[in-house]
Amino acid sequence: MKRFAGIDREHWWITAHAQEQGAGTLVPISLARREGDFSRVRSVVWGWFRRECGREDLTVGAKLMLWSLCERWRYETWSSHDAISYYAKMTGVNRKTSGRAMTELIDKELVWCVLEGEQKRLRKSQPGGKKHFLLVGLVDLL
Repeated sequence: MKRFAGIDREHWWITAHAQEQGAGTLVPISLARREGDFSRVRSVVWGWFRRECGREDLTVGAKLMLWSLCERWRYETWSSHDAISYYAKMTGVNRKTSGRAMTELIDKELVWCVLEGEQKRLRKSQPGGKKHFLLVGLVDLL
């Protein structure tokens, strides 16, 4: 794919080397180039969802949020980058409930919330900037 010809500054989590700090989250560019079979990668995303959704310490809202993140996950960015209000509409829950569910997922280290263009990881979703939600541990399954 032409998109992975070089490292994109905007999508900093697709890196030349996977560091220990982001093990399972930072995507080596060699993996992004190699994984040309979209259907295989999507099946791994849904496998990750089934594994994490089985956790008993997650609320129903968090499980719905996980489903919506996996449904909207994009191969081009290796993330899901819609607004939380969009995920709320997808699942039919209140915007505040979706926000709490996303915070729960971030706190339990299932999802990273990062800003595009800035090498910054957020502890909770904040207004401003284009946010991407990365699935923690997805790279390990590939």
